[in-house]
This record gives sequence, structure tokens and C-alpha cells, in this order.
Amino acid sequence: MKYKKYITEKLNREPNPFEAHLFSATYSEHCGYLHSRELLKELPRGNAIFYNENAGGVKIGDHAILFKMESHNHPCAVEPFNGAATGIGGIVRDVLAMNARPIALCNSLKFGDDKRIMEGVIEGISNYGNSIGVPTISTEVLYNKVFTENPLVNVTCIGIAKYGDIITSSEAKPEQKLMLVGSATMKDGMGGASFASKKLSDEKKKDKLSIQIANPFMKKKLIEACLEVFDQKLVVSCQDCGAAGILSSTSEVAFKSSVGVEIDLSKIHVADKSIKDSEIMLSETQERMLFVVEKDNIEKIENILDKYELEYSIIGKVIEDKNYVVKQNDKILANVPTEVLVTPPQIDIDYTYEKSSNSKTISINNKSIYERYDHTVGTRTELQPSENPQFNSLRIWEENCDLGVYTFSSTVNNTYNSLIKASNLFKSKGFKPLGITNCLNFTNPEIPPTMYEFRKTIFDIKKACTEIHIPVCSGNVSFYNESSHSKIINTPTFTMIGVK
Repeated sequence: MKYKKYITEKLNREPNPFEAHLFSATYSEHCGYLHSRELLKELPRGNAIFYNENAGGVKIGDHAILFKMESHNHPCAVEPFNGAATGIGGIVRDVLAMNARPIALCNSLKFGDDKRIMEGVIEGISNYGNSIGVPTISTEVLYNKVFTENPLVNVTCIGIAKYGDIITSSEAKPEQKLMLVGSATMKDGMGGASFASKKLSDEKKKDKLSIQIANPFMKKKLIEACLEVFDQKLVVSCQDCGAAGILSSTSEVAFKSSVGVEIDLSKIHVADKSIKDSEIMLSETQERMLFVVEKDNIEKIENILDKYELEYSIIGKVIEDKNYVVKQNDKILANVPTEVLVTPPQIDIDYTYEKSSNSKTISINNKSIYERYDHTVGTRTELQPSENPQFNSLRIWEENCDLGVYTFSSTVNNTYNSLIKASNLFKSKGFKPLGITNCLNFTNPEIPPTMYEFRKTIFDIKKACTEIHIPVCSGNVSFYNESSHSKIINTPTFTMIGVK
């Protein structure tokens, strides 16, 4: 197991096989941000709110606009429809977990010559977004042959909440209960975090178990149930079950809250009785949320969940000891310090410069693509996509203002200019830029010049945002976007918002 020596030193013993499974996920690039976490500290955060939470944003009057961009590149290369649909589902959960109603979706797509991938991704986005009743208002589509085997599928969700009603994942206290809400856990999405942290193999069939299965109608029920539960102030903290599933959601809550958790796998509602203990922990079954609740509120929450016909289970509790404990009935499967579990070691990074091909991509903003998305549901959308598929405006009637939204990509060498150009676009339309979210799509960080170009991108973002006077409110890093036969052009991607 990678990093076994480091883990053994931290634990003063070797991890058992079950614990090794946990560390393999939390120490993956996708969960641990091994190559990027120190550089990300350079990004300007002034005026951003909750940038260390599920979704960051900006404050407008008494309300918060929360937004975040994510990638689902690897899953879409293997299974385009479910890969794209679950990308939408995952980014919606990030916003929902903070008690924000999702009000808009955006996407930036890069395709090559594989029409199967292109059609599957577009259908996955439109099927899921249209089904949950959230409009897709901003669409960028680019073409280059380098994306044939390695498509880039970046999606943004925008949500709105009263600032004083926002829920975070960092308020858990000892003796509170852990409640898993939503779909029964299955074997789909198995090892998704590790899968996203390696280059694609030639045998894509082997990777299909790493792809989650989308269920937008379950998500619609989950959205409405969560917002009703949150409105009654019955939840202390919330975390969505994304990459690494139950493991990541529970460990993040414990670490951010400076507490420990104790989980009993026998209490978790599962759909497949053959599922193994490690699979329960790492499954990325969709449409699940983790609530941290007071015991006295459980019955009230159950009544709301029953109304929406959602499954749930009390899977454990918060403990004062800062350890991560997993049991199967009375048998202890894991007992490790939470900090060790979620804090991978520092690694040596090669910032060597080697000349790389930074060829341009070609816009193919095909009318048949954006017209497959419902862009008007919710009655906030103010512009038709035919005017500019990448730019739109939402009516924020809660604060009597308009929110401009623009999704765009750049090459490494043009990052600074692209952000300045976007800011000027906002100003020309009468909007004041407020902030950005990003997804930084790069190749293997272990091979030069990837990290040289990544570092250059970070400092160009910093320079541009400092000049525009806007923060980076949230974001995502996606490495290893390459296969045995090709690799992508390193492509920073952004959604910028502004107010008028």
C-alpha cells in the first residue's frame, strides 16, 4: 500500500486490511489534493464566504449566493450518460448540503471525435437537470482531438440561501447522532475516488464499477426533503456523500468539527446484502446525505423523510475522542486518529519546465446542444441562450437584483487574459464581478511540465483576481486526464458571477 510507512509511523502500528482500504481513498489525489493543496492557499479569498465548505460564495444583502464547479471527466470517458448525470447530481448536493436551494446549472464540455461520448454526456446533463427542475443557463462546448479519449466535463451549480440559515459541516458535538439519508448503499461507484486519481486504462469495462448510477427523481425528493428539514432547524451539520462515500462524509465532519465519530456498519441501510464492509465505506451510491442531529430531533426528521418516501438510518454518533472508529456490531474494524486519516503526507513535487504543446481548442457551441437543456424552469432566467450560450442572467428577486453568470475556459498561457476579458464582459453589460469558481483540468502531476503549468496557472489566477478585486470562492482540481494513447491540453475552466 502506498504511504504504508508514513501511516505506520503515525499509528505506531501497521494498519489492518480494512483500515488500509480507508487510507487508500483518503490518500488518493482526488480526496487528498496531494499535489495542489499548498498552491491553492495562494488563491485570493477576500470577500468570499464559506470557501472551506462544500460550496463557497458571496453575500448579497441578507442572502448568500453559493456556487461551485466540479469535474466528472474520468466517469464520462467510461460511461458518458451516468458519468455526466452523476456529475450534475454531485454538484447539486454540494450546494444543497448548505441549505441553499439550487437555482441554476452551468457546464463546460470538451469533446473529441467520439460521438458516443458527446451524445451520452449531453443526454446525461439534460436528463438529470431537466428532471430535478433546475435550469441549465450557461453552456460552453469546445472541440479538439486530444479530448477524444479524455473528455472534460465540468459542471457548476448555483444556489441561494438566507445567510443566517446556512448549514456547515463543522458544527458537530459529542453525543449527537449520525443519520444517513437517501438511497440504500450499493456497489456502484466503488473506488471512484481512486479511479479519478489515475490515468484511464485501455480496459474501460473494468472501470465501470467505479461509475455511479444516476437517479434524478430520487434527487428531487431528496432536495425538497432536505430543505424542509433544514427549514425547521433540525440538523446541526450536513455533508453530502460524494467521493469515497460514507468514509469521506463522516471523516470530513469529524475533522472539521475537531471531534471523533463512531460508525456501526450493521445499522446502514443497504440494497445489496452481499456488499462487503469496505465496500459499504467506499461506495459512491448517489442521492445520499449525512445529517448530524440531536437525538430529540430524530422523530421529527423521520416524519418528514417518510412523507417523501426516503430511506434513512442512524449509523453512529459523534464522540469526544478525536478518533475515527468503525464497527460491525461489536467488532471494531478501524480505530485511527481522524487527523491521520484525512491528512496525507507532504510529497515532493517536480516543477520542472518542459515545453508543452498548448494548442487552441475550437468552439462548437452547437445550437442543438444547449437547446436540449431546460433553461427557463424556475422563472429566474432572463436571457435566451441563442444570444450567448455562455452568458446569462438570473433574477434574484429576494434582493431585487440580477446575477450575471458566465462559464469559460482558457489555456495555461492565456489564463490571466481570459479572466480580465471575462471581467470586462461583465462590466460592458452593467454587472459588477463578484467572484469565480474553477475547475483546473490537468494531466499527470508526476510528469513535467504539468506542475510547472499548474503553478503558473495558480499565480495567473491570483494576479487577475487581485486586479479585478474578486475572490476565488470555491473550486476543484482534476489531475491525470490522460490515457495510454493521449493526454489533454491543460485547461483551467471558470464560472464567474456578478451583480447588477
